[in-house]
Amino acid sequence: MSRYILEDANQGRFVLEDAPAAVKAGQAINSIPHQLGLTARYGLEGVANAAQIVTEPIRYLQDKLTPERAPSMSQLVTGERPPKSMPLGVLASQFADKIGLPSPQGANERVIGDATRLVAGAGGLGAVARTATSAPGLAGKTAEYLSSSMGQQLGAAAGAGLAGGASREADGSALTQAALSLAGGVAGGLGVRAANVVGQRGGAVVRSLQPAKQLAFQQRIDQTINVTLQNSGIDPATVTPAMRAALREQVGQALETGGKLNPAAVARLADYTRLNMTPTRARLTLDPFDVTQEQNAAKLAAATGSRDARLPQIAQENNARLVGVLDDMGGARPADGYGYGSTVAGTIRSQDEAMQRNVSALYRQARDTHGRSAALDGHAFTTRANQALDEALLGGALPPSVAQHMNRIALGEVPFTVDYAEQLKTAIGNLQRAASDGQTRMALSVVRRALDDTPLQAAPRVNAGNLPAVAGTVPPSPAALGRQSIDAFTQARQAARDRFAWQESSPAIGRALDGANADTFIQQNILSKAAGFEGVARVAEAINQNPAARDAVRVSIVQHLKDAAIGKGGTSQTGNFSGKGMQAALKDIGDRKLGLFFEPAEIETLKAMARAGSFEMFQPRGSAVNNSNSAAGIAAIVAGVADRVRPIATKLPFGDVAMSRPLDATSVWLAQRPAQNIAGGLLAPSAQPPIGTGLLLPGMAIGGHTAGLLAGP
Repeated sequence: MSRYILEDANQGRFVLEDAPAAVKAGQAINSIPHQLGLTARYGLEGVANAAQIVTEPIRYLQDKLTPERAPSMSQLVTGERPPKSMPLGVLASQFADKIGLPSPQGANERVIGDATRLVAGAGGLGAVARTATSAPGLAGKTAEYLSSSMGQQLGAAAGAGLAGGASREADGSALTQAALSLAGGVAGGLGVRAANVVGQRGGAVVRSLQPAKQLAFQQRIDQTINVTLQNSGIDPATVTPAMRAALREQVGQALETGGKLNPAAVARLADYTRLNMTPTRARLTLDPFDVTQEQNAAKLAAATGSRDARLPQIAQENNARLVGVLDDMGGARPADGYGYGSTVAGTIRSQDEAMQRNVSALYRQARDTHGRSAALDGHAFTTRANQALDEALLGGALPPSVAQHMNRIALGEVPFTVDYAEQLKTAIGNLQRAASDGQTRMALSVVRRALDDTPLQAAPRVNAGNLPAVAGTVPPSPAALGRQSIDAFTQARQAARDRFAWQESSPAIGRALDGANADTFIQQNILSKAAGFEGVARVAEAINQNPAARDAVRVSIVQHLKDAAIGKGGTSQTGNFSGKGMQAALKDIGDRKLGLFFEPAEIETLKAMARAGSFEMFQPRGSAVNNSNSAAGIAAIVAGVADRVRPIATKLPFGDVAMSRPLDATSVWLAQRPAQNIAGGLLAPSAQPPIGTGLLLPGMAIGGHTAGLLAGP
């Protein structure tokens, strides 16, 4: 049987216990206007309370300057002094009463009202502050401070209002209300932050359960990696599948945090991944504060003798890995400049000898042709040559020996055959190479072209009666034989020209043929800045045809880079890798020359080593400032405690093991822990709000109704 029970003694309100569902539903529907009215009241009062930050100082000054009002009869009886003005929050409450907005009934509605007012006040103040962030000077900084972390501020406002209001309803003292309000604000702000983290991780879990979304996310990561590497001058085609998988994992973790990627940090991670090195946060960000904190952590580990600390080991392992990659590419092989130079120079000489053998063979074939004795039209040759010389005004520049040959041909004093013409061409070629005068070379070229264009003399018909030919009885035409002989000599002469042009195409070829010093041959003719790309490219064609010569050049280049990186004469076991030194050496050689002897992926590896070596040796200007909420700051505190405890611990039995060492290990762990946050190091730096920013506005309301600028009247 249903009965009424007392819900609120102060309001004298009764509700029906065990009412039917329809009645309860009706009660809920009937309460909607009441709840909407309460919401409007709380919002109005909350915004008005927030505005009191500005209006209360003004009202205070106004009251000081305004004459006192005459008291009413009741005030005369009670002795109260009439107020000159009313706080804006009180005026808002009176306005809400005047327009008929309901008032909170019962403890629950009053506590919810406290929280709602604070949320409305914090939100309103934050919205106003956001519009003023562009203001110059202190005003803009203050506005930026107030409008940051609004989600956390609203959560803290709700927590502060609920905790402070609940304490008030339980008759808590003003101090208790203030303490609980502060605790509630902190809990509310942290709750919002935790909810954001859970939401981000939840999104990753949801994607993992939905293959289509996971695939789209992976494609987004791959696209981000490709664009980032391309913009940093790294060819994505040189990224191996294993390297891409490692990059995808780290970049994915960074993207899941919702932050913005730092392209430079992603490119640095690619270098470390390519080289199988261990990155740290500071080596990815190159932020002076991160670098200094990591260096301090490494020094702290060394000072305390913490063998388990990773940072000193990481630095040593990375240095060894950089030197080891060079050793794997040939840097560990014995230096043998003479042997490598002899191999390369010998390869060049072998190429020249092969070309010489080919030229000799072609000339032998040409001399064995039956058309060598075929007659050329001497009159046509001399007429055409003299006319061309006259038109170019080069007749006086022609060497006398050639002019004499032309006169003898014109007079018919010599048999002007294919063989004679080829010998004359050879003589003209020799004169051209030896001549230093430009007009002389031009005149010889004119005569040479005339020789090339000279026709064969018409030969008598072999079968004058045009009788049917019997196989094997009709000899070849003398003109056809002459043309075959000319073509054979032309081919031989072209091969000779090609050989001479190859010899002159690169200083390295000429030096190798002249017996240059083998000890310095590669250094002077390939590695030196004076060795131009075009010349090295011509000699590389011959070198790369011989695996031993190609290997000799590659090893020489790697050993040259190693000397630049760890110092000439340094050892792999003790050398400290200098990325700056290797970068300078790579720049001197140049990417184009490297590309003649190394694959693109190998060149990227060499360049990545130079960059990573520079990251490892980066020394920031200035020093980091430990923030009190950072791991470095806490580590410093723990280290300070350890320093003070150590003198006492050394005097106690097992004091060092039980007290000093645990404190040292804890300080080292705290100091190096941020260095292992690789995903965080991939994010672009963003302005971090000062400590407690998310609690600033709710903090103004500590203590519920008893204190706080945003609190209700």
